[in-house]
Amino acid sequence: MSEAWGVAGWMKRSGLLLAASVIALTGCRGIFLTYQGAKVRDAYLIVLTDGTQKSASYRSPDLTIEYQWVRSGNELQLSGLAKFTPRIQNSFTIIPYFDLSVFLTDAQGTILVDRAIPTPGSGDPSNPMRFSEKLLLPPGTANMAFSYSGEARDGGDNGGEEMPFWQAPVVR
Repeated sequence: MSEAWGVAGWMKRSGLLLAASVIALTGCRGIFLTYQGAKVRDAYLIVLTDGTQKSASYRSPDLTIEYQWVRSGNELQLSGLAKFTPRIQNSFTIIPYFDLSVFLTDAQGTILVDRAIPTPGSGDPSNPMRFSEKLLLPPGTANMAFSYSGEARDGGDNGGEEMPFWQAPVVR
């Protein structure tokens, strides 16, 4: 009886430890944060007209994105080049993490879904990041808006300085 209880107790403790570890590791990166249902500020909305192809640029204090998109029904082909601004390039030597995404919204700017956009090569702040992604649009999609988060470090001998940066143009 005690051997069975020992195995069951160990499994229970291991399960709790695993769950706590997952929450701690993913919670730090904002995995559980959702913007679904929030509204995007009007100035950040990019209207996605069906059957349209468009090229434009997005600028923020941290990032410049030259992008193109083509919408065909419920599909959006989004591609472009993202570059960190001189504010980041001239002050930091490494980007330990960077996450780019688009909010897909309805006609009123309410976020239907947040879609990640892979950006290979985001570790060096001087390297531009090319991206190309085909996105399935949820019913009612009328707009998109860019969102991002990341961290920049100078990589000094004593750990250096670090600066988190982000933009999520939402109104709660």
